[in-house]
Amino acid sequence: MSLNYAFAFSLFLLLLVGLNLYFFYALNTTGKKPSPYVVPNIKLDLGPSLFKDIYTHFNYLPKQYKTKNPKFIVKQKDLISLFNSSAGTNSKDVLFETEKWVSDESLFPHTNGAPGQILRAIQNSQIALVDNAPKGTQLKLLLLLEGKQKLYFKPKRYELDNVIKGKIYAGYDRHNSEVFAYYLAMALNFKWIAPSVIRKIHIERDVVPKATLALNKTMVKNESGSTCIYGKCFYCKRNETVCPDQNGEIEGAAILYLDRQFKIHKSPWRRSYTTKKMEWEEDNNFCKKVTATLSLKRILNLIDVAIFDFLIQNGDRHRYEVYKDQIVLLDNGKGLGNPSVDELDILAPLYQCCMLSLKTWQNLELLSGGSLSETIELLAGYQGNKLATEEHFRAVDRRLMKIYATVQYCIGKYGNTKVLKKI
Repeated sequence: MSLNYAFAFSLFLLLLVGLNLYFFYALNTTGKKPSPYVVPNIKLDLGPSLFKDIYTHFNYLPKQYKTKNPKFIVKQKDLISLFNSSAGTNSKDVLFETEKWVSDESLFPHTNGAPGQILRAIQNSQIALVDNAPKGTQLKLLLLLEGKQKLYFKPKRYELDNVIKGKIYAGYDRHNSEVFAYYLAMALNFKWIAPSVIRKIHIERDVVPKATLALNKTMVKNESGSTCIYGKCFYCKRNETVCPDQNGEIEGAAILYLDRQFKIHKSPWRRSYTTKKMEWEEDNNFCKKVTATLSLKRILNLIDVAIFDFLIQNGDRHRYEVYKDQIVLLDNGKGLGNPSVDELDILAPLYQCCMLSLKTWQNLELLSGGSLSETIELLAGYQGNKLATEEHFRAVDRRLMKIYATVQYCIGKYGNTKVLKKI
């Protein structure tokens, strides 16, 4: 009898504990709708404790951030008209005018179909000379066009579905990331970026007969007899070449060369590229030190760049270039490495400073519900480009949700007025 009594009493206690847990859960989730997004468990040793707060906001974002914003329809149509313009303008004239263009709002014209015309000129203009690019850590070529304009050419290293594992800055630059970044910037209304588009160049027709002596010295034949290039750069090696495909072509990102003087600065949120932790990685009050040395405008600009980099997962922004007091989005090739990874610490400038340009926030809110990836895919389609896998497009929309959650975390902590800045 005593054993039966003990067993029954144990069951009663288990039932009582279960009921208590159920009522506690019910009381704390009343009125909260479950998120359709799967949120991974966050270990305390993988980041600051505020990550948990950000992911809590991610779980319970308002419905408006999960559905398309009807106000974006007009803006999307305007963007489409810029890239789907007729090709009647002479390529040389377009690029010549582009080299002369600069304003306080952007590096290049963004009206009357100019972006689409610029990209077609970059894709189709005849090549007069090919050389090694003078600077950089990875292979890229400098193309001189017949109209004397210049392009950087970053060759393809990976297939689109290749997943880069390891550190956030691991692997070669991704040519598709450079082009994806350009369309992303257009959707975000970030106009301080060089136009970039996918282009194919024929090794025997476009490169070999037009190569400089210096470039010729970095060409070798592979086992099948094709001419390959290893180039001249900090990490270039003779055994790490770029070779043409079965059609004799090399695909790459063609990026309009900016013949302007930039001021170069080290990023306060740069990485060490070693096991050593940087100060910002250990001190969540790091922004106080930054605000003592940089203007509000520059900090808000750095936060915009962090948002941009987080969306493509570019963790390699160790320095930044400035022109007309605006950060120019150069070297975006380290994005689109792994669609399953969202390194939240790329957003450190946002969650440590907890402020954001009101204009940027309003633009971000317009892109909810999948509009961001949809717009990038639409714009790229007009130049015949497939830039990423579906996993990467979905990842960009997921990361945008995490940016919403981070801003909501900041607003919940400090209020709208202190977080959203009008400048």
